[in-house]
Amino acid sequence: MASAERQSGMDRTEATTEKRDKGIEPGADAAAGLTTGAAKSKLLELLDSDSTRVLVPAHFDGRSRSLWTIAGTALAVAALLLVNGGYVVGRTHEPRQTRGIGSIAEAVLLLSSMAVTWWVVARESRLETRELEMRVRAVSQEIRGWTGIYADLRTPQLPTVTTYTVLRDGVWRDVPTLLVVEGDTVALAYGEEAPCLVALRTDRSGAGSADAAGVLERGQRLTPDAMRTWKPPGRAWDPRTVGHAALAGRVLFRAKDTPLRSHLEQIARHHQRTGRSVLQNQMRVVIRLCALRVMPALFACALVANAVIYGVVSAAQEANYRMGVEVVIGKTVYVVFPFACTVLWPVLWIVARIFTNACEVVLFDTLQRSKTDYEDTDNIDEFDVEALPPTKDVTVGIGAIFDRMRWLWWNCDFRTLSRSSNLSETLGNVTVICSVDKEGTIAEPFCSPEQIVVPNGTDYAILDVGEQNQAEPGAGAGVVIVDEGWEQFLPSLRPLGLACCLNTAAHGSGGAGWGAPTHRRHGHMRRHAKIQAAQDTCLCAIGRAVGFATDDVARYTKVKEVSVVAPFHAATDALAANGEHSLAASLTATVLQPADGGGSPGRLQMLTDGCVDLVLGVCPDYFDGVGIRPLDDHTAAMYYSLYLNALQQDLQCLAFAYRPLAVDPGAVVRAGWTGWAKSDGVEESRARFVDMRLSSTALDTMLDEYGSSRNSSNSGTSVVSTTAPVDAGSVKKLGSDQKIDSGQTPGPDHAEVLADRPDDRNSSRRSSSEDAASHSSSLDDLPTHVTEAARKAQMQARTKDAPPRSADDAGVDYTQALVHCLGDSEDEVLRDAMSEQIFVGLATFAYAPKTDVCDFIEDLDVAGIRFVHFSRGGGRQSKAFAERLGLETDWNTCILLSSDTDGARSSGGGGYIEDHDIKARLPRGIESIRPHLADVDDIPLQISLFAECTAASTREMVRIFQENGDVVCCIGSALADSNTLTFAAADLAVGVEPIPHFNRAGAGAGVVELAATANDGSISTSGALVTQYALGAALTCLPCPLFLQHDTSLYMLMQVVSEARRLVGCVQQAAILLAGACVAIGVVNLVSALCLLPPAMPGYMVLWALWVVAPLLGAALLFAPHDENTMSTMPLKNHAHVADLPRFAVYAAVRLAPPVAVTVLVYVTALSRLAAGGGASSGLGHLSSAVGRADWTALTPSSQWAVVGAQTYALVAFVFHCVCVSATLMFRTRTTLDFVPLRNVVWVVASAVCLLLTLALAALLLVFGDALVASVPWYTYVLAFAGPLVLLPLQDLCKLHDKRRWTRLQKLAKLEFKTKLGLHSPL
Repeated sequence: MASAERQSGMDRTEATTEKRDKGIEPGADAAAGLTTGAAKSKLLELLDSDSTRVLVPAHFDGRSRSLWTIAGTALAVAALLLVNGGYVVGRTHEPRQTRGIGSIAEAVLLLSSMAVTWWVVARESRLETRELEMRVRAVSQEIRGWTGIYADLRTPQLPTVTTYTVLRDGVWRDVPTLLVVEGDTVALAYGEEAPCLVALRTDRSGAGSADAAGVLERGQRLTPDAMRTWKPPGRAWDPRTVGHAALAGRVLFRAKDTPLRSHLEQIARHHQRTGRSVLQNQMRVVIRLCALRVMPALFACALVANAVIYGVVSAAQEANYRMGVEVVIGKTVYVVFPFACTVLWPVLWIVARIFTNACEVVLFDTLQRSKTDYEDTDNIDEFDVEALPPTKDVTVGIGAIFDRMRWLWWNCDFRTLSRSSNLSETLGNVTVICSVDKEGTIAEPFCSPEQIVVPNGTDYAILDVGEQNQAEPGAGAGVVIVDEGWEQFLPSLRPLGLACCLNTAAHGSGGAGWGAPTHRRHGHMRRHAKIQAAQDTCLCAIGRAVGFATDDVARYTKVKEVSVVAPFHAATDALAANGEHSLAASLTATVLQPADGGGSPGRLQMLTDGCVDLVLGVCPDYFDGVGIRPLDDHTAAMYYSLYLNALQQDLQCLAFAYRPLAVDPGAVVRAGWTGWAKSDGVEESRARFVDMRLSSTALDTMLDEYGSSRNSSNSGTSVVSTTAPVDAGSVKKLGSDQKIDSGQTPGPDHAEVLADRPDDRNSSRRSSSEDAASHSSSLDDLPTHVTEAARKAQMQARTKDAPPRSADDAGVDYTQALVHCLGDSEDEVLRDAMSEQIFVGLATFAYAPKTDVCDFIEDLDVAGIRFVHFSRGGGRQSKAFAERLGLETDWNTCILLSSDTDGARSSGGGGYIEDHDIKARLPRGIESIRPHLADVDDIPLQISLFAECTAASTREMVRIFQENGDVVCCIGSALADSNTLTFAAADLAVGVEPIPHFNRAGAGAGVVELAATANDGSISTSGALVTQYALGAALTCLPCPLFLQHDTSLYMLMQVVSEARRLVGCVQQAAILLAGACVAIGVVNLVSALCLLPPAMPGYMVLWALWVVAPLLGAALLFAPHDENTMSTMPLKNHAHVADLPRFAVYAAVRLAPPVAVTVLVYVTALSRLAAGGGASSGLGHLSSAVGRADWTALTPSSQWAVVGAQTYALVAFVFHCVCVSATLMFRTRTTLDFVPLRNVVWVVASAVCLLLTLALAALLLVFGDALVASVPWYTYVLAFAGPLVLLPLQDLCKLHDKRRWTRLQKLAKLEFKTKLGLHSPL
């Protein structure tokens, strides 16, 4: 009780603290949003309803044709046995014939096994069908036990994390899409897609009625164009009146539906069972072969032979005419009796599948818990492209496997969906691994700096940024500028580095967080808008790379943080033209005060970073490291061209600006502004939201008023500048009177830090003169709002009580006080200040692949598994990221899945570009893929990159892969609800945790680290510790058997696939052993019938061999050791199964000939002596004549026991040879000289058990019988136990021949896999 009270008190404290952190007073607006309890009730009502039941058809149920074939055979054989047994028992008196009772008992066993098999299959089918439904119920239980803990998102806003800002319990929370419910108040930012049908709320509290006109459908973006059509009566759109005060810039909506409802309905509608695995299809071929060819052939031969024998031999003797039923039916049925015994093999198959699945699940869990790194073994050459992938040396206990196996046998596996996904079989035959996401799945969730661009006179310098070399002594984590001689650009780098340190710091005055790994920015912009990840990432690492230290950061105090969002600005239109339809132009400005500046006017400084379109549009000047120069059209176009090129290279780009602020403190006090004085103290009072507007129409009006001779155009129209590039005479030298010295130099302490760095003038900087071909400063690409005329027109329009500026105006006087009179509002002053800044440079950022991802992709190629990336971006952006992954990016290596009719896509694509992509008959659009495969070539199946993809096109491409025989494993974000149907379409799906700390909850400075739980994407171990992210991932990953934590290496998939390949190969070999034993026994009994002898192996001995011995030996094969070549073998595609059937038939005949021959010879030699009563043995002709002509219904007990004794010897010989054959089935192509079977300890034990039990059974039969064991000739024993001398060489010869063919096929498969005909060709 005390613990619960403490937990409740902690939750209340966290909620109160978080409300204050998010600008909401405790208890405020509690009635405006739902409580967590109310939201849970709605989710549970939906999850517990019958309408959400998701039933998946089972792979192996009562309607299976293979099962009906086996059952029909068993039923027919059982009927014949009953007829034969009843006839024998009813027709004989003395001496009594035990064969009749045996036939009846064998028929009863067959019928009983049919009942057992039917029960097991029906039960297994029911468990498989309900797996997904039970997973939904398990997630429902987790939601029911959820205590309402909300974790903070500690990464930037990612496309792979679809969360929404929702008002819960009076606090704005980050809530995954599938946890949003009807009635929730959702704050949408410009560019965000609606999670469901939502209606606009026009009041600030959220308690008013919804505007019927302001409705967004599910997936529809909130765009300025959509908002303009709503036209609120009597006023223009004001972000502060349509959103919450703490979330100005966002628009409040009321959810009119629950997204989870349609989510579950789509799963129920589209989710189908996974196709049959390669192994299952191979078994179907074998079953059909045996049922439709081998068994009918044996049955026909036996029937004809026995009919002839009865008609010619027995019927000719009038006394033996009553033998017809036993000769024609009895002897014939025992030839096909082994095939009827396979009725129990579906149960064995299910047991084997459960065992292999248990092995995979236990290994997966063990690897995920292990925190050791994947490392190559000592004998692996890291430069060997054919080297095996690294593995973890973990120990999986057999006890854990059997515990999991026992649980899987009795329970519905809702955790890993091992039945419905064919887990082990699918993993063992994966041929394609598809990545449907980038950020957080195969790439880091934080973007890392790539390059820094700073002005250098009239030119610019591009400096590369790289990771700190950890191998260097004393080196720590972080980034460094890798270009030699970069120190010569320190004057230009210092303002940008200072902006990175102070404007994005996730720490206070250099405290906590400084020097830590990549972390999120502690700012307010994310509350107001959807921003690019670079704007939400702390960039203090760049500041450290420039040379700033903790003391330098501590010298500054934040006065005000200004968040600027401009959805109605021309810069937003420019972003849309460049493919960023989901973002509104935005920037963040921080007003800082140096520690030694006191409160005197002019000592404040404003540092700005944000979208390039917006920042360049508010900068009339730029700083080149020496002085301030005018930012003319030529210079602006030069930097804008760099920005456009960065976008084409899949880079994010931020622009940085600076300006000193001359603020009159008296005017500030009189105006009543909060947060400008240290006494204000409250962090929220220092945050300010400003809406900046400049529509294309307004810009044209300004240009007309300014007197420009330009044509009216929109933001994307090119404008030719009439201003020539600046010369040296236009540079304004910096002096103390211009108040920018504090921005260009951090201070004396920083100067000492930088003095120790070498100054290499022979640096490797790259400038515009060297990169003119790649970085063209074409004025045609410059948007109107960035032109010099537009900037001056805006300045003129904002100037108050001052004469209009002319085109020849010298520029901005940055020493002029901003506050002229009490009439100026704080927003107006800040807007004016931010509209006249000094540009200081650019920085580009990229998503780096996760650790081991590139090596993982390279090793997949060795394993014959194709890695395919589905990208939402355009062709060039996708190729740029693919190149970082190590994928091929040459000609014809990228296909666009958007159709020509889609128009301009949100990814910024525009189709194939002739001079770049060299279009060579590539299909365009998902609807063109199948015709292209049918009529042109198979390039779509060979490439590794698809661009301009949607969830629907990705899902359809997965189906196309499957139609062409590929087994597809799909990996994607567990928090992107659009991935669910793609997961359901794939053969196997793996959800990846895109962000760290799923179970990490925090409120303000107090962070609660929750206990580690089993985040398997389906259900965790303790509902009290689950966060909203874990629940959202569970609902998104409903079709996913596997779930990877954020810090788990993808190499774990490689190791699991390797183990699955071993297990699948072992199951194949075990199936060969069982099928071979079945056919061999049938042939043995057929030969016996042709020799006019009783069956060499009666029914109960066949049952012993096929229900006890062969399964035990087959189970032992599952423990065969790992083959070192497993992960360098090309997997089989899921089509053309057992194509080379005649060759395998020859192998089977050769390999089964010795056991069949030895068993028959042992039976004949033993029977010849035993039938003679221990006397001299007779030949086969005499024996056949004597036994064949005898009246079987009147055999004496001694004659009956003589037959039983000979059959017992035949059984021992057959079992011994089965053990020898199983020793050669450890591997398909490795001979007994390459691998000693004794290394498989489990097989040694199983073989010993089989032999001992068989000998015990033989002893029991011989002891209680009247057979004279001593009369059996010595050569019978020689034949029985010396057979391996012939058997093993024949087995190895077949394996050697098979190895040559297999090696040739492997080489052809690798050649086809790696030699991509049609790719890399411009024709």
